[in-house]
Amino acid sequence: TAAATVTASAETRKETAHSYVELGNELTRNNDFDRAIGAYNIALQFEPTLALAYFNRAYAEQARGKLHEAVADYNRTLELFPECAEAYANRAYVLARLKKYESAVRDWTSALELNPNLKTVFYNRGNLLLEQGDVEGAIADFNQAIAKAGKEDLEGAIADFTRAIKLDGRYSEAYVNRGLARLQQGNMLEAEKDFARSLSLNPSLKTVIDQRIDQISRK
Repeated sequence: TAAATVTASAETRKETAHSYVELGNELTRNNDFDRAIGAYNIALQFEPTLALAYFNRAYAEQARGKLHEAVADYNRTLELFPECAEAYANRAYVLARLKKYESAVRDWTSALELNPNLKTVFYNRGNLLLEQGDVEGAIADFNQAIAKAGKEDLEGAIADFTRAIKLDGRYSEAYVNRGLARLQQGNMLEAEKDFARSLSLNPSLKTVIDQRIDQISRK
């Protein structure tokens, strides 16, 4: 029947869209962001309301430095999927890079309200508070992140910070936080490398690094 044909067509379009999302994901994993964006564009031609395609395209745009485009795609993701904590978290990071600090803090707070276990969000919000001179608030967020981190979580956090550094090689706070996570793992050599790199980018971080090392050493 005509209805069955329409349904089959809709299912085919949906499957095709998801196949292009998977292609985009593979390209993103290979740091081929321009082609990944192209794959997500095609996915959205087949399924214009596919939130995952907007979310993943935003990440690729973010990696390419297309920050305004990334914000627009995170906005669309949240229109389609308002409970997506990760979209709030990622949009906040981009907003911070655009120096829209109040909006970034609001987004990170919204992300934590939806998912209090997003440890990287505590780190990122703490980083921004630190840049704004709120050392006490920053350390409180860092403590929350560390408190929530088990062994496997630390490995995940390190992977997250490594991705952040790949996106922005001058992200000094990401080096600090990766160093702190490595310190908790007992990997002192790699931690010291991260601390040295962070201080070469931003010497004012020394006080926070010393305070966190002292707190960790007392546990």
